Amino acid sequence: MNTETILVNGLILADPACPEVVPHGKTIINGNGLIQVNVPNDAGLPWDNVIDCSNCLIMPGLVNAHTHAAMSLLRGIADDLPLDQWLNRYIFPSEAKHAGPEFVYLGTCLSAMEMALNGVTTFADGYFHMENAAQAALDVGLRAVVAQGILDVPTPDTSVPGSWRKRADTFLAGCPTDSLITCALFCHSPYLCSAETLQAALTLSLEHGILLFCHVSETAREVEEIQRQHGVRPVEYLRRLGILGRDFVAVHAVHVSDAEQEMLAESGTGIVHCPESNMKLASGAAPVQDLLAKGITIAIGTDGPASNNNLDLFEEMRSASFLAKLITGDPQALDARTVLRMATIDGARVLGMEDRIGSLEPGKLADLTVINLNRPHLTPLYDPISHLAYAARGTDVQHVMVNGRWVVRDGRIKTIDEDSLMARARGVAANIGKDLGITTYGDLVTNE
Repeated sequence: MNTETILVNGLILADPACPEVVPHGKTIINGNGLIQVNVPNDAGLPWDNVIDCSNCLIMPGLVNAHTHAAMSLLRGIADDLPLDQWLNRYIFPSEAKHAGPEFVYLGTCLSAMEMALNGVTTFADGYFHMENAAQAALDVGLRAVVAQGILDVPTPDTSVPGSWRKRADTFLAGCPTDSLITCALFCHSPYLCSAETLQAALTLSLEHGILLFCHVSETAREVEEIQRQHGVRPVEYLRRLGILGRDFVAVHAVHVSDAEQEMLAESGTGIVHCPESNMKLASGAAPVQDLLAKGITIAIGTDGPASNNNLDLFEEMRSASFLAKLITGDPQALDARTVLRMATIDGARVLGMEDRIGSLEPGKLADLTVINLNRPHLTPLYDPISHLAYAARGTDVQHVMVNGRWVVRDGRIKTIDEDSLMARARGVAANIGKDLGITTYGDLVTNE
């Protein structure tokens, strides 16, 4: 049986680390791997397994390095609020009542479909009941780092405070075993996890050889709270606890001092920048240009769909670049090539996957996205890199392949029943809306 897929024609961006778009001849995929990338296109190919990419651009799949995918079921229930009010008044109460295994599965499926349709092939997710999130990623067909949430307060899957270790052990033992799934742990924040919890979670992650994620210095209020409790800023606090390092991922890093930036750089800690969520919640703007200048590897994440409110990483790239230009007053800050690297190969580096994904090279896994360039907003085409960072949209995605399998073809999900899942999601939303006294419009949308 021939398991080869052959892409021909169009343009290709193979290596975002040295971004150059060139004419594409032929790329051969066998099983889940890239065998040849952009070699001359021979005549007489077997057309039953050849995909013509004329008028398209082939590129590595995008990496969404931080989200809370299941929260798609909470999208739009509470907008235009500060983070603490948004969490404590709406999100935490809704999660406590509704965020069970089925909620997590449905919400993650919904988000995974959205991400796939927008060209994302890998996402890093932190939430609860993460075995179910892993199964959702598998059913949709995306590569995922699934991080079990850890807090010192009751959560939807840990009702007794302080019992997170038992839950984490259960997750690590029961998470689906598949090459698409990588397990991890996720301490919510230094203000909802004690020093003992943070250190124990790091020890557990090191024992299993997995990453530990944490929201760090997301808001000025968080910085003030950590300073009040511990006498130092959050990054310094984490450094004293021995948390910083290459196995630790700091999400947000909005309010980090020059000294803290040096600590992050010296430790090799990776950072995930979530510009749109930070803007929407008025959390602030991370000093990305300064962090990059210190040699820190930075990925891009959307954060959860309830605080963004979409999972379009093309839009996130544009926002990241424009925000950096705004806060620095420098139009050259976070240029198109840099932000594209952050959404591809640097995202892979932060997740410890750069040897497998993030670029299109022989021997790497076949995770790729094909962009339709035959669009009014992408015409004319002077600089393809500029268009990818500043003009392209998720809706321009034509095909998506993950691990050698087509997840999206011609703009449609191929792996799962999209309409059925959306109908089930609307049913869950009706119950959440009833509890919060919020009207839902599912019946109007579907004419049911």
